[in-house]
Amino acid sequence: MISYLKKFRDFREGKFKPELLKEHVSNSEFKKVLKKAEKYYGIKAAVPSKTKKMCLDVAKQKINKIDYQGKFTDNRNVKDEIYQYYAYIQGWGHSKFKGPADWFLEGADEKSSGYDPILAYFYNNHHHKLMDYSYLKWNVTSDLQAAQIVANLRKGQKDVEPAYYLAKDYYNSFGQSHNRNAVFDKVVTKVQAWMDKNKIETL
Repeated sequence: MISYLKKFRDFREGKFKPELLKEHVSNSEFKKVLKKAEKYYGIKAAVPSKTKKMCLDVAKQKINKIDYQGKFTDNRNVKDEIYQYYAYIQGWGHSKFKGPADWFLEGADEKSSGYDPILAYFYNNHHHKLMDYSYLKWNVTSDLQAAQIVANLRKGQKDVEPAYYLAKDYYNSFGQSHNRNAVFDKVVTKVQAWMDKNKIETL
């Protein structure tokens, strides 16, 4: 069995392939539990509208089509429930969750202002691993970050900072470390691929 450390190193070095993952989670598998949660509580699962818009912005920029090598051969569906929930639990588009564990520390706590019965169902019924598919989580994060970085760039623009420095400035603006960070490396790859496709000329 492949160790998590090796998977992390391979991902960082661009050799990581999704078929090697043992903890693969499909949208259909995720959706099956989501439907059970809806039925149990008698409610409709709801991702914040701003979170959904941010996911759609990823598709608008075609960031979701960029693979780990920077080629436009992938097709992560930003409308999939699992994609949007992964954006939601990481705090994109709302302020209920501040840290990676808040989706269950706050989301599953009935006394918390961030309480969400759907998230509580996943956590309390031992389906929390469905919320922790590393490959997709890293891709959702890097998709959203890359989309924000290129949002103000236009096709054919000149004298733009290289992708690495655009990503570095973005991370620094949020006080995040980019050193030995697999997600950061994916962001750089995606920003570079987008810039190349849109004929952006760097300094």
